[in-house]
Amino acid sequence: MSKAASSPTARLLQHSRLFSLPRPLPQPALETINSTGVFRGSDTATLPYPTHQAIATPPSSHYRGDWGLKRALPKKATDSSTPYIRVRAQDNTQHITDFGSAADHTQTRAKWLEMGVPVWYKRVKASGGSALPPPASVFDDVTSSGATTAGPRWKYDGPWLAGMQDGDFERFVSELTAKRDPDGRRDLKGRSRVDEFREYLRNRLVERDLVPARREAQEGGEVLNLARLNTMRQELRPDDAELDRRLQDLRHKHNTQGLSSDLTGYITAFLDLPAVHVGAIESGMDVRTPMLRTVVAGLGYDEAGADTAAPPSTHPAAGLSYLRTNAVMANHPLHGPQAHRSPVLARVVKPKATGNQGMEFQAKLGVAGIVTNDPATSTFNPNSMSRFDGAGDVGGYDPDKMAQQLDLDLEGGNKMWVQPQYAWIDERGRIRLEVTRGNKEAVAVKQDGQELESIHQARAGVTQAPSGGLLTMPTAPPGTAGNANYGHSLPDMRQLSRSQEQRAGGQRMSGYSNAGYGGGQGRPAPQRRPQVRGFDEESEGEEGAETARRIKDVLDGGRGRRW
Repeated sequence: MSKAASSPTARLLQHSRLFSLPRPLPQPALETINSTGVFRGSDTATLPYPTHQAIATPPSSHYRGDWGLKRALPKKATDSSTPYIRVRAQDNTQHITDFGSAADHTQTRAKWLEMGVPVWYKRVKASGGSALPPPASVFDDVTSSGATTAGPRWKYDGPWLAGMQDGDFERFVSELTAKRDPDGRRDLKGRSRVDEFREYLRNRLVERDLVPARREAQEGGEVLNLARLNTMRQELRPDDAELDRRLQDLRHKHNTQGLSSDLTGYITAFLDLPAVHVGAIESGMDVRTPMLRTVVAGLGYDEAGADTAAPPSTHPAAGLSYLRTNAVMANHPLHGPQAHRSPVLARVVKPKATGNQGMEFQAKLGVAGIVTNDPATSTFNPNSMSRFDGAGDVGGYDPDKMAQQLDLDLEGGNKMWVQPQYAWIDERGRIRLEVTRGNKEAVAVKQDGQELESIHQARAGVTQAPSGGLLTMPTAPPGTAGNANYGHSLPDMRQLSRSQEQRAGGQRMSGYSNAGYGGGQGRPAPQRRPQVRGFDEESEGEEGAETARRIKDVLDGGRGRRW
């Protein structure tokens, strides 16, 4: 329907923000009680993820208090450098609009857009001798025809059974098996899906039996077209008695195999349930079945070592970033391409030394509104790692001291430079960020101080050559081919070795007699050199000249050799 044909009321509702606000999300689950038994919760604390829509208005409307709602909002209550609000209630019994500032989440998103951190899938820990799988972006295409396994999913039609209470689980099962009376009364909620499951199981068994039958027919030389395949499916389709017998066999196998049985896989696929964890005790001895590998394929393990994980409650990207990889190169306007991306300044929220509570394994850092762990653990030795970038003291700044203990006299608090690597969203909708210590050169470029010049001088200084001697690196302006910013510019070792051989060969050849070149008798002949006709004697005729020319070519090509 066009806008011209719609009524004025419809046009008003289409342009009204009062009716365009989405429904708020459920409140996130708060943390559990701490060791003292006190429940940690705050009405003013920032939630792990936003639950209400953030609203903005242009400056002209902001001056009048017009936010597109039922009533205008006072300008004094919304006068801020970040004018974003969230509406909790359009109206209440006191005729007041309940609203609050939404700058906490809007500023977090603005900082994440500035950092440019990609969002990946949660990386599953490697077990045994298996290697850690490569990172995968949440926007990668997993629908290609050559894919052998399905990609990770984040949305299911069925509930997560492991997180349901007993009453909710019984209600869910009763709704699946509920039946209506023949007269069609509606007093019974739900509908039976038993018949649908039997039909689904019949089709799965047909496709399962079709594989060996198709292989046998192809080995016999039979050409299988679409009509022949449909005929084979009708022949392999079990009747009700055969279906009951095979269903009974699946139940018997389920008693021994547990969650790794074929029946578990059929029920999970039919109800579209999230993957469940299969333990060695629950699954019995037979745990190496194809169905087990299919069930465990979508299983994730968190950093705490938990053996069960709920499916994600939001999209894996959560609207934070749409980058697929961090394989990008930062280009500084003055220093050119950089090997490391621009670091960000993180605040030390909780150091390793926490007073009477002892030492923490890792310090807690606040990066762009997200709390993450310091990559350097309590076993980190700065003395042994001082030769690597990111460790040590840079211009009076020591990240190890910043993470060790809070300095109450330090202006602005303890801070350190970090470089965000990637992020992922856990099953509770919380953001997990992985960072590394800031590189020395990247921090110097960020601060644009004198440390950058000292780093360039150290890179262009005298280093140890592979042959054991001193090798003088060429000093060139930063950003050129001789002193690149994106890596260490090494000299051409082939030209260096050739020049060394020429100098060494010239010194050794200085003692040779030049009788072959003109018959000079002033220089002594070298030792251990055989007497060659035409070399120490006068050249006689064309034969002697040819011999001298060949000897000269040999000497020119083999300088530096001992005869």
